Amino acid sequence: MRRLMVIIALLLAACGQPSAPVANAPAAGEGSGMTRTHIPTIVMLGDSLTAGYDLSDQEALPAVVERLLAARGVKAHFVNAGVSGDTTADGLNRYDWSVAGTNADLLVIALGANDFLMGLPPERPKKNLAAILDRAKADGIPAALIGVAIPSDDADPRDAAYAAIYPDLAKQYGVPYQPNFMAPIAGKSGLLMEDGLHPTARGVEAMAESVAEFLAPVIAALN
Repeated sequence: MRRLMVIIALLLAACGQPSAPVANAPAAGEGSGMTRTHIPTIVMLGDSLTAGYDLSDQEALPAVVERLLAARGVKAHFVNAGVSGDTTADGLNRYDWSVAGTNADLLVIALGANDFLMGLPPERPKKNLAAILDRAKADGIPAALIGVAIPSDDADPRDAAYAAIYPDLAKQYGVPYQPNFMAPIAGKSGLLMEDGLHPTARGVEAMAESVAEFLAPVIAALN
């Protein structure tokens, strides 16, 4: 009985003592002490040149650009919204499921090559690209343009009209743009597939260098 009373007395004494603080526990209202940096989501809306025709996902342009930027210390998550064969009209038609709802911090538009190859009048892709830019603006998504017109061998006046689409729209909407991103591989058989149109994995690496150089300051400006 005496031992039982001693034990009860000790338990009552312990219950009256304040509990010891947990080591390293954050104070109320405070975080863990680590700064969480937002990693922006970059959606690349394009055609086969973006999708990575006949290449693996990791060899496609968005993935390669993401790796190159990471090596520079620029963190970003790239979403490959490229569909082989797409024209500017196709890109506009699938805006809702390719861009809207992705929580994109930046939309990179790389469309127009198929319009060019199909011989469509330049007024048509310009109108479609403008509509995509309008949608992005309405959604509060900053945008950037990448020129994809492929010059022909006969210096067709249409080439100049296509080339003017991107700087004209960039000026109109106040968005950054990169001239033809096919320039690093144009006419270089070792960087092109047998069709002479699509880049090999090495060709994508060459294209990605210029795209990463272009996008690095654009992404940095998002923060």
